[in-house]
Amino acid sequence: MINKKLKLAILFGSFAAGYASAASEVGIKIIHENADFISGGSLIGASADNAYDSTTYKKHSTGDTFKSESTAKVTLDGDLVNSAYHVELNLHSNPEAVDGYSEQESYTQRDGLREAYIDTQLGDWALRTGKQQVVWGTADGMKLLDNINPTDYSELAQNQMADSRIPVWMLNAETNLNDGGTFQFIASEAKGHKIAGLGNTSAKGDEHTNGDSGHPFIMKGVDTLVGPVNGFLNIAPALGQVATSFSDNAGGNGSQLAGAYAYTVQGFVDGNAGNFKYFCTGAVADADCLAKIANNATNPVNPVPYGFANNLGGQDHNKHNLIDAEDGVGRWDHENPNSMFEYMYDATFATFDTFTGMTSEYRVEEAEGGNLGFRYKNTTSNGLNYSLNFLNHIDPNPYVQIHYEKQDGTRLYEKAGSGNFTSSVELCTTNATCSSAVGGAAGYIHSVGDFDNSYAANMVMTEKYNRINSLGGSFDYAIESDSLGPIVIRGEAVYDMDTMQPVLTRKSSDSIDLHHGFFANSFTPTEADMLKYVLGFDVTALTNMMVSLQLIQISNLDFIDQGNKDTATWKYTADAAVMSLTNNLQKAKKNKEFYSLFLSKPFGESGQHRWNNITIYEEDGGYWNRLDAEYTIDDNTQATAEYNLYGGNENTQFGQFYNSSNVQIGFKYSF
Repeated sequence: MINKKLKLAILFGSFAAGYASAASEVGIKIIHENADFISGGSLIGASADNAYDSTTYKKHSTGDTFKSESTAKVTLDGDLVNSAYHVELNLHSNPEAVDGYSEQESYTQRDGLREAYIDTQLGDWALRTGKQQVVWGTADGMKLLDNINPTDYSELAQNQMADSRIPVWMLNAETNLNDGGTFQFIASEAKGHKIAGLGNTSAKGDEHTNGDSGHPFIMKGVDTLVGPVNGFLNIAPALGQVATSFSDNAGGNGSQLAGAYAYTVQGFVDGNAGNFKYFCTGAVADADCLAKIANNATNPVNPVPYGFANNLGGQDHNKHNLIDAEDGVGRWDHENPNSMFEYMYDATFATFDTFTGMTSEYRVEEAEGGNLGFRYKNTTSNGLNYSLNFLNHIDPNPYVQIHYEKQDGTRLYEKAGSGNFTSSVELCTTNATCSSAVGGAAGYIHSVGDFDNSYAANMVMTEKYNRINSLGGSFDYAIESDSLGPIVIRGEAVYDMDTMQPVLTRKSSDSIDLHHGFFANSFTPTEADMLKYVLGFDVTALTNMMVSLQLIQISNLDFIDQGNKDTATWKYTADAAVMSLTNNLQKAKKNKEFYSLFLSKPFGESGQHRWNNITIYEEDGGYWNRLDAEYTIDDNTQATAEYNLYGGNENTQFGQFYNSSNVQIGFKYSF
């Protein structure tokens, strides 16, 4: 593998060079930052018992601290025989962070060995070999061409790109050409972005805590995968427990309800539940009864443990977002769903029989292999700077795929049933033959409640990375003007081939869709080509204030948008960043636009201090504004301050973080 060979070469080279090394030049910088929320509220991805309080319904209050980060950056620079070396060590601690983010971690912004490379000359080639970062893009606040190194998005885009960019091991070679241009070759290891809530495995079970609950920057799309309340990883086994409750009430093996399994969730809510109505007080089946079976620990009629304890000890909200109709039948609305049962309103009780005792599991397939890239850069005779870029690489954005297994790991295939159950989920050992040993009736070996868990299905969610090709380029050109001085026009674009988009099948003419309970076939990552570009204008105003305007557009060239809730087929590309059970699993946009304004100005008698402000607006009304300042106290010490405000439409990339708006203060000391 290219990454292993690169690491071995660097380690050997560094070891050998040490014998010829002169004394190192050592630099040390101490950085500390404290961050507090500027308003109270519930965070995305918080568990139900933390997200709510019976009095305040808030997870955090104004002024609560979520970051107290101390970092010591130690740099070692020195000359070798015909070369030079650079090492940066990164000592990190943040005791206020959630578990997993408080100490150092490889391939994050908190990596203990941040950089380690050797610069040397080999003929006409300048070589930089080792752990490093390479910058190809120049966009403000977003990354388009700058995709050689992955990014740590633990604080979204709040951190400077030089800090959030994750160095990887690579060979970086560059040479000057006879036409005045330069040619650059990159061979690097492949790594994925660091995204809060993702990248964590979770073993097979009923409850999972791998979603970084309590982290202030978990996206709704991530919460839909692994969140404790809205995440399918936790909802799936909760559905399995409800299914077990129904099967228990059915007499242990379904014999009492042999003719009733064709009834649906919506039928139950409407009172058309056959013998299932006898589970309910007064033999009246409705949404309230369904909620009681799902949320309470006991059967609504008989005080026996046939319910699923999903109510957090009597509080009036779900531990997992199965159904929000308890004590209020009018809250049921599958036309505008916001809970799991509403999304799968046409699922039959034969499907629930299949789900009896279901567990779930989250696996991570690490990004593997190497990336290869080329860049040609030159300037025309009239002063136009341009570059042409190509990168064959692992897309650092992960995607998630769903499948089923038996408890022993045997692969199962999600298929429609037969006979009276053609719209019911069956899990089959092959694509042709269905297993009779998965789920409800087959799993009961004695009497009521005596379920053999080895017969239960296991829903597996696997986080993966796809190999893609990225072809792009950039330009910048300065135009002189009488009133504004030089105006720099710049742009960059990238065409990404075979990225993965989340595609949802809400309704299908063959009934293999989400509202019938087919999870694996309803959530299907699909390849798509993406075109991304930025056009920017930079000027200097008010003597020495830099002003930068940008238009950014992201176009999905394979966007899927078929039908709607009133048609026989309803299938679309979902918004990976914000889709949630709470926003109707929001559809993405074929063309998404962002607009940014960046201001930067020095201040002080000699311009020794500086403030910056970036505002990014996104289509549909979300925005992020960051105001930061650095105040130089003396040659060694700077004080820092930062204000991050998120707002607008809460179902946008930035607007969803309105409760994560924060203020940060800190200092930097160098010696």
